[in-house]
Amino acid sequence: MADEPKTEEKTDAKPVNGAELKDLIIPLRKPVIAHGDEIKELKFREPTAGDIESCGNPVNIDFNTGEPKMTFNTKAMSAMMAQLAAVPPSTIRQLHPRDWNNAAWNLANFFMPDL
Repeated sequence: MADEPKTEEKTDAKPVNGAELKDLIIPLRKPVIAHGDEIKELKFREPTAGDIESCGNPVNIDFNTGEPKMTFNTKAMSAMMAQLAAVPPSTIRQLHPRDWNNAAWNLANFFMPDL
């Protein structure tokens, strides 16, 4: 759709297993408040294993249904978003649902295994 913002991806890291690691910048439909300031985009850094340890794995994959089915652990994903964007959890809770989903789907690739 013409009025939907585009997701901008910036390459800041070296390739791993042929895939580029990227910081993600998600433009927001509606500004949100972070640290007392209004922001119009969120920039997420690349996650680490330590982030998974502290927030939980935000992506669940069920291999028992024939084709693998992916779902989000929404609480872990929201916590992960806050940590990776260095904003308070209250900022993530302010997001428009589409902005949350755009961020979640873009971040999901970091939590998928090499199959």
